Amino acid sequence: MTECWHTPDEDALVRVRAMMANEDFHDRIANVPDAELQAALDGTGDSAFWVYHADGRARAYVLMEQTRSSTPKIDEFAVFDRGQGYGRAALSALLAKYARRPGYEKIWLNVVTDNEAAIALYRRLGFGDAQFIPGGWINPKGVKVDLYRMWFDLDRLR
Repeated sequence: MTECWHTPDEDALVRVRAMMANEDFHDRIANVPDAELQAALDGTGDSAFWVYHADGRARAYVLMEQTRSSTPKIDEFAVFDRGQGYGRAALSALLAKYARRPGYEKIWLNVVTDNEAAIALYRRLGFGDAQFIPGGWINPKGVKVDLYRMWFDLDRLR
């Protein structure tokens, strides 16, 4: 599988926006405002937005926040083609990318507590230290949901 994270082209952005707008995913991912996405793409501020390509196609995307700290946050992560191993491959590549860069200690994320598939993936990759955050997010459907905060220690890959 030929794979890499990079800045999305217009076709990939169309797929990302369609997924964010799809109500089937509104209990799991945010519909990130265009201005926020553009700032991440432009590198203005403390965020980054990348698309993971494998086998010649965009397979996942990530919005990173707090990228100038030693503990950046995976703010949004989603896989277009589920059940084919792209989520695991994409996150593994992302973690390796940060582990190679000096100054980064841990990566963290929040995950909806009933998103069992995502939690299982994060645990298989080595995320731990789940902290319960009651009512920590209001999803695009307007429902307040509970979260787990999970951490990955980048020293595991060094």
